[in-house]
Amino acid sequence: MRKRFVVVAVFLVLFAILIYLQYGRDVSVVNSNLSLSGEFCEQRLTIVANKIFITDKMQFAEEMIERTIDNSFRDMMFSYDIAGYPNRIEISVYTNELSRKLFEKNFIVFFESDMDYNYNVKDDPEYFRIRIEYN
Repeated sequence: MRKRFVVVAVFLVLFAILIYLQYGRDVSVVNSNLSLSGEFCEQRLTIVANKIFITDKMQFAEEMIERTIDNSFRDMMFSYDIAGYPNRIEISVYTNELSRKLFEKNFIVFFESDMDYNYNVKDDPEYFRIRIEYN
């Protein structure tokens, strides 16, 4: 009976750790780069998702684009007052810190327009589309 209790307790602890590793941590922005060229502004981010795996990459990409436009990351604040909102966003996504240290990107998210560069991501989102490039 005691052996069964120990096995169940160990299983529950491992299950709790796995749940925490997948859902208990927020994403981290580890790098941000803003490129300006004339009227064109591009924002590049490197994000660590802090997950074991990402099941729905498109939904995750949409959330990261929304958080970038809303400037709602916990550990990084963007300055949109000088150059305005970007005309293109590129986000390199690493699943966890180990994959970042091993330089193994999970995927890259592009939020860009096929139209003229006079559109920005905040005021004209209907001209933009999300494209995901897998590694």
